[in-house]
Amino acid sequence: MRRLFIKRLAGILILAALPLLAHTAGYAQTFVLPLSSASTAKKMARVLTSYGRPAECLAPVSVNRIDGETRVVSAKGFLIEPGIHTINGRAILDITNCPLIDSNPNISRAADLEVNFEPGGTYHVGYYHAPANTEEWKLVVWHIEEKP
Repeated sequence: MRRLFIKRLAGILILAALPLLAHTAGYAQTFVLPLSSASTAKKMARVLTSYGRPAECLAPVSVNRIDGETRVVSAKGFLIEPGIHTINGRAILDITNCPLIDSNPNISRAADLEVNFEPGGTYHVGYYHAPANTEEWKLVVWHIEEKP
């Protein structure tokens, strides 16, 4: 029983160390943390994605790609290292205030959103779906809170 516990613990520790090992081996993956990581929040940028503004045709976004890599981050948001990064994801549209009027109901994949994230800044990201032409719908930063 104890031997099985030690094997599982070793496996967990190896999995926990993989991001660090990948980063040191030359595989540069963008450093992302949960919003709850308050100790490093001042050195990182905060990205909030769960707040939409349906009246302004801004839908919340669930980010699943950062810098071209598939990533799993909280649907509420995350902390990201400063610098220029691209993000993409999925949105659930509330069409109550912004009905779909385009004759082509096919919605293509949105282009990546490129943002220069500053340390300590808070970036509200959403999916803007107001234009009548669905090809003009896009990911946007709809509000930026500068660091105090």
